[in-house]
Amino acid sequence: MNRETTCAGPGSRAALVRDATAALEGMAEALSRELDRHAQAFGLSDAKLELLEVLGCCRGDRTCLFDLGDRLGVTRPNVTKLVDGLERNGFVERMPHPSDRRMVQAHLTGAGHEVAGQALPGRTERMLTAWDRLSDEELVDLVRLLKRALALEPVSTGQPA
Repeated sequence: MNRETTCAGPGSRAALVRDATAALEGMAEALSRELDRHAQAFGLSDAKLELLEVLGCCRGDRTCLFDLGDRLGVTRPNVTKLVDGLERNGFVERMPHPSDRRMVQAHLTGAGHEVAGQALPGRTERMLTAWDRLSDEELVDLVRLLKRALALEPVSTGQPA
């Protein structure tokens, strides 16, 4: 154990980092629980509901499984499990790719459209409510800062690009 970083006093970099991590984890866990509770009312997990949302935004309500994984930020085995569950419920069907026989696409069914239409507005409402205490400007700043922390945005040098 490194006492300098573990037991650092208030205002130290280590304490600030611990506080930021705890706040981020707390928000993510609370929102995740709320979104899962909402999705469970429709017999889904939030991950499955999000997959329905992504499919509904794809051209022709279909896309390849690897594209779904990329869009959702999950591994191929995870997207396969999600599609399997949605297929069992009749919300998604697997279809051959129109031009590449090696690929399979997930396609949103009529039942999938119906459940998504019922469930997604409530999902959006819960996300909006979770961030109600922050202004639009604060949300823009938060997204920018998190992307920078995740190295998705370059560090500003203070000089024009």
